[in-house]
Amino acid sequence: MMELRVVDRTYGVVLSELHRACFPDGWGVASMDEVLRSPGVYAILAADGERAAGLALGRRIADEAELLTLGVAPEFRRQGLGAALVRAIASVVPLARALHLEVAADNAPALTLYRSMGFAQVGRRKDYYRRPDGRLADALTFAVAPPKLA
Repeated sequence: MMELRVVDRTYGVVLSELHRACFPDGWGVASMDEVLRSPGVYAILAADGERAAGLALGRRIADEAELLTLGVAPEFRRQGLGAALVRAIASVVPLARALHLEVAADNAPALTLYRSMGFAQVGRRKDYYRRPDGRLADALTFAVAPPKLA
C-alpha cells in the first residue's frame, strides 16, 4: 500500500538514491543534504512498503511556495503518484498564495501532469537545462494557487 509522508534530512540518502533513479543528473547525497538543510524546505516521500516510489521537495518563502523537484521511480509511473505528491507538497505549505515550478520544455509527461492540475505557464528560461548529451532545453515556469489544484 502506498504511503506518503513528510520526512526530514535523515532520509537524505534514500531521497538522493530515488532522485538519481528518476533523473539522469539526479542529486547526489551532498546536494540533497544541502537542499534539505535550507530554510523552509519540505520533503515528501512516497513508499510502497519498504520500496521508495516517489519524492517531492518544496520550499516556502514568505507567501510563495516552489516545487523544487518531483520524481516518481520508473516502475511506479502513470499511476497518479505524481499528482498525489504535488498535492501533498501543496498541503504542507497551505499559507502560500501560489505554488511555482519549472520544468523542461521537452518533458511531455510532466507538462501534461502540471497542466491537468491547473498550473499555467508564466515564463520561459531559454537553454536552461543541459542534457547529458550536451543538448540544451528551455525551462518553462508555471504557477497555480494551491486551492485550485485539481
